[in-house]
Amino acid sequence: MAWDARTLQAFKDGEPEALGRVYRTHAEPLARTVRAMAWRVQRGRGALEVENTVLETFARAFEPRARQAYDGVRPYGHFLAGIARNVLLEEQRGREVAVGLAPFEEIGEESAEGEGAGAAQALEDREVEALLASFKAELSEEERQLFELRFGEDGLAQEGAAERMQLTRIQVRRREAGLKTRLLEFLQARGYLQGFESKGWSLFKRRGES
Repeated sequence: MAWDARTLQAFKDGEPEALGRVYRTHAEPLARTVRAMAWRVQRGRGALEVENTVLETFARAFEPRARQAYDGVRPYGHFLAGIARNVLLEEQRGREVAVGLAPFEEIGEESAEGEGAGAAQALEDREVEALLASFKAELSEEERQLFELRFGEDGLAQEGAAERMQLTRIQVRRREAGLKTRLLEFLQARGYLQGFESKGWSLFKRRGES
C-alpha cells in the first residue's frame, strides 16, 4: 500500500479505517512470514497458532508508541516481521520452560532446550545480519567505510579510523555519532534494541546507564 502523508497521519492517529487497511494489506504476507520463521524455530505450527501470532503482532504494532515509530518510508512488512520474531521467540522460551517442568521430559531435557535455544539464536543472528546489510546498503561510500572501520570485525579506534580515512578525530566522532543514531532508529523500527539509546563510547547503551 502507498504511504502518502494523509494515510501515514491517519495511521499514527489510530483511525480505524487506516488500521483496517494496513491489516488487510499485510495480514496474509505476515502469516506466510510467521509460518517460515516458526518452521525454523519450532518445526512448524498449526493454523490457529499462526493466526494467534499474527494477531499478537498486529496488537503490538498498533500500539500508539509503535505507530509513532513508523515513518512511512521503510517497508512496513519488515517492521511487522521484527515484531513477529520477538513474539515467536517469547513463545518458544515459554514452551521450553513448560517442557522443563514436565516429569516425563526430564531425560534429555537439557539437550532439547539447548537445541531450541540454538535454533532461535541462529534465526535471530541471520535476521540481524540481513538488517545490517540492508542498513549499510543505504549508506554513502564514506559512511560505509567508517562503519566497517569502527564496527566491523576488526574495529579500529577512532584515531586509527581517522588516519585511514584522512579525517580528523573530531570529524570521525561526529560522523560516527550520526551513524549510531541512524542505526539504532533503523533497528528499533524493526523491533530490536527497544529501551536502548546511542550514547558514549559504546555502540548502544540501555537508557539510564551511565
